[in-house]
Amino acid sequence: MLDPREEAAIAEQFGVARAQVRRDHLISHLLAAISDRLADEVIFFGGTALSRTFAPDGRLSEDIDLIACSSRSSTAEALETTLLRTTRREFPGLIWQPALTSVRDATPAVLAAPDGTTVRVQLLSSTGYAPWPTEQRPLVQRYSDAAPAALSVPTAPAFAAWKTTAWAHRATSRDLYDLWLLARLGAITTDAAELFTRLGPTNKPPSRALFTHAPDEQTWHRELAGQTHLDITANAALTYVHDTWLDASSQDSDVGDAR
Repeated sequence: MLDPREEAAIAEQFGVARAQVRRDHLISHLLAAISDRLADEVIFFGGTALSRTFAPDGRLSEDIDLIACSSRSSTAEALETTLLRTTRREFPGLIWQPALTSVRDATPAVLAAPDGTTVRVQLLSSTGYAPWPTEQRPLVQRYSDAAPAALSVPTAPAFAAWKTTAWAHRATSRDLYDLWLLARLGAITTDAAELFTRLGPTNKPPSRALFTHAPDEQTWHRELAGQTHLDITANAALTYVHDTWLDASSQDSDVGDAR
């Protein structure tokens, strides 16, 4: 059960509503279940994976994004059953709306609790996705009643390159914010530049052209303020990420010339 003192402390830490903390708490229990039963079957990626590994103080979790390591359909069946069975004592009445086995892999399923808390769960097939490097890492579970968890997640350079690929495709506020966190953490490196060149969409390191337009400030606040204390503007985040990537890309070019 969620400790009211933890609920209040985390709501204050991130500057969010209690409902957002309750979602994050449910996600912790779901991740523990996945770790316990299906750790070898999935790769955990995306913003929530980043917030549970390298950037736990960035923003609270919104959803769970997974890639099936083998059959997507059999993994979906296992997840669908496991997540309800292993959490029913802590979250009685949790249901799928819609179920994971009834949606296509690009469409998220939704777990809904009787109190209105919902968590989107997306399970993708590995077909068509670049082989970004991963590693097994312990997850930050935040809540004292949540069991420890560890899953395969992208390495720090892979997070930086993969998030930049996502930014190149859709340019959302959350992608830019996560890139800003990664830049501050020192994850945008020559290794990340090499990965982006090899596995990204342009066959070259990130260039200025990727960082010409930030989300407008109204969109930036609407999409992020519910997840964190937002203390940077979209334009400032874009400039920081742009400058960090250009520095890493120039170093990568120097290394390539030296070879």
